Parts: sequence; structure tokens; C-alpha cells
Amino acid sequence: MSALLKSELFERYFESTASRGHTDSLNHYNRAADGIMRRLRSWLPREASARFLDLACGCGEMLYALEREGFHHLTGVDICAEELENARLRVRATLQCMDALVYLRAAASASFDCVSALNFLEHLDKDQLLLVLREVARILRPGGTLIAIVPNALSPFCGISRHWDLTHEWAFTPNNFQQLAKVTGFASSIDYRECGPEVHGITSALRYVAWQGIRRAIGLFLLVETASTKGGIYTIDMAVRMHSLGGSS
Repeated sequence: MSALLKSELFERYFESTASRGHTDSLNHYNRAADGIMRRLRSWLPREASARFLDLACGCGEMLYALEREGFHHLTGVDICAEELENARLRVRATLQCMDALVYLRAAASASFDCVSALNFLEHLDKDQLLLVLREVARILRPGGTLIAIVPNALSPFCGISRHWDLTHEWAFTPNNFQQLAKVTGFASSIDYRECGPEVHGITSALRYVAWQGIRRAIGLFLLVETASTKGGIYTIDMAVRMHSLGGSS
């Protein structure tokens, strides 16, 4: 997309995009934290002393969730000053207003245990994606992890997420991360998770059951056409965990 438009939207991302889904209330942050933890808790470091970096942290929902879980060595980076102003109202983490790649290049090697990039990697063009992932691999300690949520190109409705935001450059398949691991310094063992309904009540349980039927139909379609289920990750977005070389957590 146009570099000028992308720059304008990034620097005014709260005004142009994020503000429509954001509410400055404890209820908003707690609901967001509940959703994040239901999906990602088992992928987080076990020790509350782990050093954690949240790339494109926005208004701080991920950082709030981590603080609520007891993590206290937290840093968030975002290029939008207004989003960070909102984050400062709710989190105690160190917040930096700068380009993610600039921050990563200045960070010391092996200085973080976990890096999160929720709804961020799809905003990067392919050259930027390569550079960012190489730097993330460099700053992670051996056995550290990158946790990302990205648009899933295997979903029949991927276009909803891929084209929802003008600054999105790409949608991903699990195979893309296998490719990227080889050229960015991550281990070949990669974990994938659907971002579908998580059971936490009657309504969500009904949605979960309905989704299982839908995903079986998608898998059957792919099996008939391609003789493969393509990994079985079919939700509009998918969560991905990559491990730095030296072990897995």
C-alpha cells in the first residue's frame, strides 16, 4: 500500500482505527484480559519474573492481562502516542513510543524471555517481516518464545481480517512460519492454535460446538480437493508460537 497512507494511519492509529473498539474502563480491560488468558495462558512463561516485550502494544490490553497474572518485567512498544496515553492509564509497564524495528535493533541480545506480537505481523511488508523476526530471534533468550496472532489465509473468510484494515499487508498460513523459521533464527518446532470460541459459559459452549461442525466441513472440503487438511487451523485468525534456538518452553 501507499507508504504515505500507511505512515499516516500508523501514527494516528487510535483516532483512525483502535478507538472504535476501545473503551477506557476496567470492564473493557478485564474482558480483554479474560479473552487473552483463555487463549494464551498455557503459552506464557511459567515464572512471573520473565522479561516480556509486547510489540505494537496499542492501548495495553495484553500488558494489562500480564500484569494481572503477576508478570512485572514488562515493556510495550507502539508507534501511536495516543494509544500509549491510553495504556498508561491502566498499566505500569515501561512504554516506548517508537517503531518496533528501531526498538528491536537497539535492544540487547538475549534480553527477553517472551515477545508478543498480537495483530502486528500482518502490518509489515515482507522485507520488514524478515528483519523484525530476525531481531526478535536475536533478543530472545535460548528457549524463549514469540507469541503472535495473525490473519489466517486458510480460513474461507480470511478476507474479513486481511482486508479489514488498510494497513494489513499479508495473511499467513502455517507453512509461511515454517519458511520464516529457516531464515530468521527460530526453531523448526512451531505451535499453532485456532482463535475460535473458548468455552466459558453456555453461549460460548454452544458456539464452540457449532464451530467444531463447521471446521470439520472445511477440513473435509480441503481433503477432497487437495488430499490434505492443511494442518486443521481454520479460524479467521490464528495464534502462533515460535521458539528461539536453544530449547522450547
